[in-house]
Amino acid sequence: MQTAFSGIFPEVPVKRTLEAKVVLTERDFEILEFIMDMKFAGIEEVFERFFKITMSNESAKSSEWARKRLCQLEKANFLKSVRSFSESTRYYVTTFKAYYALTQFNPEKFVSKPSGGFDQRTFLHDRGVLRARLHLESLRLVNSWLSDRKLKSSTELVGGLSVQYIPDAIYVTPAGVRVAFELEIAVKAKSRYQDKIKKYVQLMRSANMQQKVFDRVQFVCAKDTVAKFLSKETRIYGELFEVVTVGDFFAKKGEVYDGKV
Repeated sequence: MQTAFSGIFPEVPVKRTLEAKVVLTERDFEILEFIMDMKFAGIEEVFERFFKITMSNESAKSSEWARKRLCQLEKANFLKSVRSFSESTRYYVTTFKAYYALTQFNPEKFVSKPSGGFDQRTFLHDRGVLRARLHLESLRLVNSWLSDRKLKSSTELVGGLSVQYIPDAIYVTPAGVRVAFELEIAVKAKSRYQDKIKKYVQLMRSANMQQKVFDRVQFVCAKDTVAKFLSKETRIYGELFEVVTVGDFFAKKGEVYDGKV
């Protein structure tokens, strides 16, 4: 049974508008934190993670409840709907009202601040990371997930890595293995890949346990040429690296890859 909390929190000092009042549940707080961490999420992603299994432990027949709840949270100004230039799907981003709600709900927990907008330039990559996380969680391969937004907020979380080396996420498997996740959807200069691989190897082989913030690296590549190059460059390091194509990555559960990341 979900616990309800008051939905009235301090707001950003801007011009007031009429807002619907909602009573936030524990699931609402989880939804808000998830969207804040992943930068944005759509109805289908929220349904997949929070509504797919009903409270009676049955499979939900549709995503209608997810759609309705997201609309309510938007009307109450915890979320804002946005669209990408490349498609008509509606996505949601969090507001500062959501941030204040989360920090009051659990003051000891670190919460990423809202990004302040929807970055069209990184949309395809960010959506790919979102889909990859949901896929790994559906396979029960993830116990915890640190998004790049949290990693970039503290150098301690990444062993002092500078911004250009910070992975897209670090997740922990049920066996306790810490995996740096990298989604590559574009072709970059070979020197950039080689530089990053060298930096990651130094970190994973460091004698300083505070610097060793992950145990292995997983590259998921949209381009076969990139996958082949990274496989060749990382082969000598054995199990420290895993390189797969996007198609093979999603095929692990028998899902049909639709060509999108």
